[in-house]
Amino acid sequence: MKTLKQITTLIIVLCIANGFSQSKTINTKKSSINWTGKAAFNAYSLTGTLNVKNGSITIDNDSITSLNIIIDMKSLDHENGDLKKHLRSKDFFEVNTYKEASYSISEPVQINNGKAIITGKMKIKDIEKDETFIVALNNDYSELTFNISMDRTLYGVKFNSPSFFKKMKENAIADEFKLKGSLVLE
Repeated sequence: MKTLKQITTLIIVLCIANGFSQSKTINTKKSSINWTGKAAFNAYSLTGTLNVKNGSITIDNDSITSLNIIIDMKSLDHENGDLKKHLRSKDFFEVNTYKEASYSISEPVQINNGKAIITGKMKIKDIEKDETFIVALNNDYSELTFNISMDRTLYGVKFNSPSFFKKMKENAIADEFKLKGSLVLE
C-alpha cells in the first residue's frame, strides 16, 4: 500500500512539473514587425513592415525550449511604391524567388527577469546563419518583443553596401538594418 502511495505521489509531482509547459502559436493578425534601414553616411532612415506567416513557441518552466518563426517576405512593405518594388527585387530580397525567411532557436534558453538571449538559425534568401538576440516576454508569456540589428550582407543583400563598394558615398546604404517587433502568443 505504501508503494502505491509513493507511485501516486510521484505521478502527481510529474504531472505538476509538466503542467508548466506551454505551447503557443503566434497570432499573425495581432503581431507586427517593423524594419528600418538607413544611409551609411547620411542621417536619413526608412521604415516599413513585414508580416509573420506563422510560428510557435514552447515555454517549459521559465525556459524557451522551441521558437520557430516564418516571415512572409512578399509582405515586405513601405509607403513609397518605388522603394517597395526595389526592396522586393533582385537588388535586395528577391521575394518572388525567396518567399519566406525563418528563424528557429538552436537550444533551450532560460528566461530571466522577463528576458532571454536566444541563439538560432536565421534563413534569408536560402542563406542560413547563426544569430543571437535578446528578446523580452511579458509576465504571462502572451507577448514576445524584440529590437534587433542584423547585417544584410551576410545574406547576400549587398546593393550599395559600403563594405563592397568602397568609393560609394551619398548613395551608400548601411549594412546593418533593424527589426523591431511584437509577437502575440496564444
